[in-house]
Amino acid sequence: MKKIILIPALVGVLGIGAVIGSTSLLSGNAQENKVLTMQEIEKKALAIVNGTVTDIEFDKERTGDVYEVEIITATEEHDLKFDAYTGKLLSQKKEALDDDDDDDRNMQVENNTAKKITKEQAIERTLSKVDGTVTKVELDDDVYEIEIVDGQFGYDVEIHANTGEIVEFEQDIED
Repeated sequence: MKKIILIPALVGVLGIGAVIGSTSLLSGNAQENKVLTMQEIEKKALAIVNGTVTDIEFDKERTGDVYEVEIITATEEHDLKFDAYTGKLLSQKKEALDDDDDDDRNMQVENNTAKKITKEQAIERTLSKVDGTVTKVELDDDVYEIEIVDGQFGYDVEIHANTGEIVEFEQDIED
């Protein structure tokens, strides 16, 4: 009779222990898996290469989540890849500028002198219309191209760098 009562009590104690153990594991992983912001990654990238950031993109790869950053200097293009959680530099490629990059650099210089809103202001403007996570920001032909995901939808938003106006807004179901 005592064995019949002892077995359910033992199973109950083991079940409670498993719940407590899994809860502490889940809360520990949630703290460890915080994705760094684009601004934090941009600071890390500019600490490595002094230049102009022309593209930052969050990317989910098979090996893990990363940020890809493109920086142009007076003579070179640098492509850096960072771990999205730790900020660790995973790879860095450097190549001499070609004609396309010269155009990008000249356009960037023109944009820096003529633009009225910053990248941060463009992101803020976009996030006032859509709640989600920014995965890409690029300045191209006086237009900030911003990609956002919210778990259900993906958004492509273009904001004119001189006026701050949203010139294009697309919403797609997230894959």
